Amino acid sequence: MPLDVLTPDAYRQLEHAASLKGLLKPFKGKGELEHLAQVARDIEAQLGRLMEAVMQQTGRPPYSLLEMRLVRQNTGAGSTFLRWRTRDFVRMGVAVWEQQMANPALPPAVRDGLHRFECERIALNLQMSVVHSLFRQASTCAIKMASAEQVLRQFTIAVEVSP
Repeated sequence: MPLDVLTPDAYRQLEHAASLKGLLKPFKGKGELEHLAQVARDIEAQLGRLMEAVMQQTGRPPYSLLEMRLVRQNTGAGSTFLRWRTRDFVRMGVAVWEQQMANPALPPAVRDGLHRFECERIALNLQMSVVHSLFRQASTCAIKMASAEQVLRQFTIAVEVSP
């Protein structure tokens, strides 16, 4: 049976860091947006540690004896997701997990554990996707706000200098 990696205690730090009250407010400058981006980056790192813990569990018997494993996949956008992969790395995705689940020789306790791992994988991938999107959006908005501040300074200086 899987251990309880994704317990409420595992998420306790994330709950405090991920409060939406810091997101739903007027931002006064690029610094606040940069701070939001950093908070999102920190949460991504914490989610990465939870992903690693789930991967370690799937790497232990009896799951390590199966013809698949759970791996981290880095995306071109800079995020990381958990994917099922065959041992020979020929196939990847949910179909690999489904094929293993369909194995009639699979003991019920192992099937239940795989189901739980799949649910944890789905939830972690969702959370990583949302947090990474928040990071990208906050970073982009910080750049845009810095640009707007620079334009304001240029025109303020131009107005002060002109006769």
